[in-house]
Amino acid sequence: MTSHRKTPAQPDIDMVHGSDHSHRGLPPRLLILLFALFLLVPSMTQLAGLGSDGKAENRVLAPPPAWPTTLHRLRDFSGRAEAYVSDRFGLRSELVRMNSLMRYHLGLSSTPLVAIGNDGWLFYTADKLMEQHTGDDIFTDATLEQWITAMEADRDWLAKRGIPFYIVLAPEKSTIYPELLPAYQPRPGATNRVDQVVARLHRSTLEFIDPRAAIIAAKIQHPLLYPRGDTHWGQRAAFIAYSQLMDRVHLRFPTVPAVTLNDYDVGIGADNSDLVGLLGLQKDLHYTEEKLNWRGPSHILGTEIAPAVAKVWGWPVSYIHTDLTNQPRLLVFGDSFSDYILGPSFLYETFRDPVFTHHNGANFNFNLATETKPDLVVFEFAERYLRAPPGLPSTK
Repeated sequence: MTSHRKTPAQPDIDMVHGSDHSHRGLPPRLLILLFALFLLVPSMTQLAGLGSDGKAENRVLAPPPAWPTTLHRLRDFSGRAEAYVSDRFGLRSELVRMNSLMRYHLGLSSTPLVAIGNDGWLFYTADKLMEQHTGDDIFTDATLEQWITAMEADRDWLAKRGIPFYIVLAPEKSTIYPELLPAYQPRPGATNRVDQVVARLHRSTLEFIDPRAAIIAAKIQHPLLYPRGDTHWGQRAAFIAYSQLMDRVHLRFPTVPAVTLNDYDVGIGADNSDLVGLLGLQKDLHYTEEKLNWRGPSHILGTEIAPAVAKVWGWPVSYIHTDLTNQPRLLVFGDSFSDYILGPSFLYETFRDPVFTHHNGANFNFNLATETKPDLVVFEFAERYLRAPPGLPSTK
């Protein structure tokens, strides 16, 4: 008689073939239902009015297509409709943000406008900044001479009217923190546009303030001179440039009282993080920076802004009214480095009724200088604006 008892080494046939019902997977119909729901979630989200609005991607979404009324429009309708739906399908913003965040943690950028550096530092890469940094995008001899000649012509135009002219460089973050930028390292012996200008200025009498060395030296005590998530400099770095400018100004205007760091309370606050915005990670990446807060009553009484007029200048003009009636009047041509930091924090608390406008790509508004009759003119530019030669003045 044959025994049907299992030996200890014999496996349980029922377990091998999965007849233990407690270990079965989900029923196939339920899996199909869940998969269908997964596919429908974006459409349901969009129909509920929760589609992408473009803010996370920092761009304008495709507009709704016009209903085709001609054969030509009918041919174009399909592509426009697809672009419209693709830009607004449900959960798009969340998926874009998830992709950007995953890439960030891998040290990769989701946009060609931002480079991911060490320790979470972000660097702006537009305007060929990295090519300028590495020395791959530099002046030709002719364009360098054009830049110097234009600036000297601006200086000479002002000098005929007894107005001194000061040029202030705002270094880029990649210039001050090259060690935090893993890629884009300059070749040995490579030069850059700023170095070319500085070398050429040995044969010029332009008043040129180059704060690069002083800012780099200050990193020993103040490592966060530039915000980690923003493209601009921080207020302490701007103050270094301001102090060097005022050293030059005092040679012409010795009685102008320059502000000092003792005039400010030093604190910590959230930085602007415009580079975080380009990555679409405003909800995920949060940086802080040093803030200099004016301690006493401000000398600024009010500000009037004349809107941009495309055919005249193309940029708004800010007229700042101060109570510093005994001080010289200042006209500033600058960019976002001065607009957000250098101007309002320091220069506006130093001079009488300053006027500010963008330099419009390293150009000069002679009509504005004639109108405002300044006692001195400051031309501030970030390194990125060294690419386009400035325009020459009129013959007035």
